[in-house]
Amino acid sequence: MKISLSKKKLASGIAILTLGAVAVSTVVFAAGGGPGGGMGGPGGGNMGQVELSESVISVKLQTPTTGGLTRSTEFIGKIEPAESVSVYPETSGKVTEIYFEAGQTVQKGELLFTIDDTDAQLAYQIAQASYEQKQISADTTLGSNYESKVASAKSQLESAQQNLNNARLKLKDYNDGYDDSLLSAERAAQKAQDNMQAYDKTIDELKDKLAGAGEAEKEAIEKEIAEYEEKYSQAYQDYSMYYNAVKDLEADEDSEARDLRNSYNTAKTNYQQALDNYNLVTGGSYEDTEKATEAELKSAQLSLEQSASSLDKYKVYAPISGVIESKNITANEPASTQNAAFVISNKDTLTVKFNASADAATALSIGDEVTVTKGSKEYTATIIEIDSKADDSTGLFPIKARIEDGDGSLLTGVSVKVTAATQKVEDAILVPIDLVYYDDGQAYVFTYADGKAHRTDFETGMSNSETVVAVSGLSLDSEIITTWHPDLKDGAAVELAEGQEAPAAAPDSAPGAEPTESRSAKGTDAPDAATAPNAPEMPAQED
Repeated sequence: MKISLSKKKLASGIAILTLGAVAVSTVVFAAGGGPGGGMGGPGGGNMGQVELSESVISVKLQTPTTGGLTRSTEFIGKIEPAESVSVYPETSGKVTEIYFEAGQTVQKGELLFTIDDTDAQLAYQIAQASYEQKQISADTTLGSNYESKVASAKSQLESAQQNLNNARLKLKDYNDGYDDSLLSAERAAQKAQDNMQAYDKTIDELKDKLAGAGEAEKEAIEKEIAEYEEKYSQAYQDYSMYYNAVKDLEADEDSEARDLRNSYNTAKTNYQQALDNYNLVTGGSYEDTEKATEAELKSAQLSLEQSASSLDKYKVYAPISGVIESKNITANEPASTQNAAFVISNKDTLTVKFNASADAATALSIGDEVTVTKGSKEYTATIIEIDSKADDSTGLFPIKARIEDGDGSLLTGVSVKVTAATQKVEDAILVPIDLVYYDDGQAYVFTYADGKAHRTDFETGMSNSETVVAVSGLSLDSEIITTWHPDLKDGAAVELAEGQEAPAAAPDSAPGAEPTESRSAKGTDAPDAATAPNAPEMPAQED
C-alpha cells in the first residue's frame, strides 16, 4: 500500500500510524544518504515523496460447526375437547322434565330429559294387550282338542263382534255425522282400492293374451287394455280422493273422538283376527292352524317390541361422560329432532385445531410437538391429525394437536397461539452470521491460507439471527477469519494474532468436503445484502 505524504508532514524520523484496533503499520522515511544528510542538503534524497510499507493484518480464526436449525411459525388455534357429542332426540315432542343444566358434569347413561310419551304409552299398551291375547289364543288353539278349539274360536269371534259393535255405536253416538262421513270415506277408499287390484289383474291377463294373439285379434285386445287402463286410472283417482278425505277427517278429531276412533280401530282389528282364527280352525288342518297361530303370535311379539323401542325414544340419555357445554331446550316447550338439545364434551383431554398453508402442513408430521400459549401459560401439544385436503373456504389445511399437560384452565372455544417448527435442518454446517459479508447478494467469508486472506463465496441456506447454514462452498475445516479490518480483502497479507494457531481439521470431515442440507424442510435464504453485516467502505486518503 502506498501513501503520499507532503514534506510539511515529515517532522520526525519515524512516525507510528495506528490502523484499526489490531493491525499496526510502521512508516519508514527515506532520509537521504549523501553527506550532510540534512533535509535538502547535498546528497539528500528526494523528500517530495516517501513510501509506507504494506500493512500485515493480525487476525483470529474460527472453523464452522455442525448442528441443526429450526424456524418456527405462529398460528391462531382454537381449543376443542378431544370428544364432543351433540345430543339430538330421536323423536319430537313437548319436553316434560330436564335433569341437567349447562356446566354440570354428567356420566354416560344418565337421564338428561324426557318428552311427553302419552301417545307412545297408549300404543305400547295396545300392543301388549294384543300380544297377551295372541298368547291366550295360541294356548287355546294348540292346547286342547279340535272341537274345543272351534268353540273357543267362535266364542272369541262373537266377543270381538260384540266389542266392535259397541265401539262403533259409541263412536256413532259421539258424532253421528262425523262417523258416517268417515265410514263412508273409508268404504269408498276400500272399494276404489279393490277395483284397482281387479283392473290391474285384468290388464296383466290381457297383455299375456296379446303376446300370443294374431294380427286380427291384437287391435281388439289393445282397445280392451286401453279401456281397463282408463278404468284403473279412474279408480286410482277415486282412491286418492277418498284416502285424503279419511286423513282430513281423522285430523279434525278432538282427543275424545281420537280415543273412540282408536278403540274402534282396535276392536275392528281384534274382530278381523278373531275371524281369521275362526276360519283357520274351521277351514284348515291342525298343522295349518298351528303355523298360522305361531306366525300371529310372533307378529304380535314384534309389534310389542317395536312399541317398547319407540317408547324408549321419549327418554334421552347421555351418550358419553363429560361436561355439559350447552343446553338448548326448555321445559314445556317442544324439542326437535333437527336441533341439538345438549352438547357434552369430555374435557379429560383437550385438542387445539389450527390451519396451515400447504408448505407448513408438508413440513409438519404426526407426532411433532407444538407449543400452545394462552396468556402467560404455555402447554405442550402433539400433532395427531393433518388433513390432506385444504378447506374449501380458506385454502388452508386443518391440523389438530392433543394437549399433553392441560391444567383445566383452557376453556372450549378460546383462541390460543400455536407455535410450530415449520422449517428444520439437521447435521448442517453452521457459520456465525456476524462473519458473513454480502456482495450484490452473494454471501462470502474471508478464509485464511498461506498468510493471506481469501474471499470464499458460499451458498447459504436456512438462517436465524445468529447462524446461517452453509449449503456449499465451505467445509468443517475452512479457517474463517473472525477479525474485522477495513483493509481486509481478497489477497490481503495477514498474520495470526498472538497465541492464535490455525485450527486442526474436523475429525470426521474430509478437507474440502461440501456439507449436505437436510431436505425435511426447505432452507430459507440468508438475509440480503441490505440487512446483513458487511465491511464498511474505506475513506479516501487525503494528500
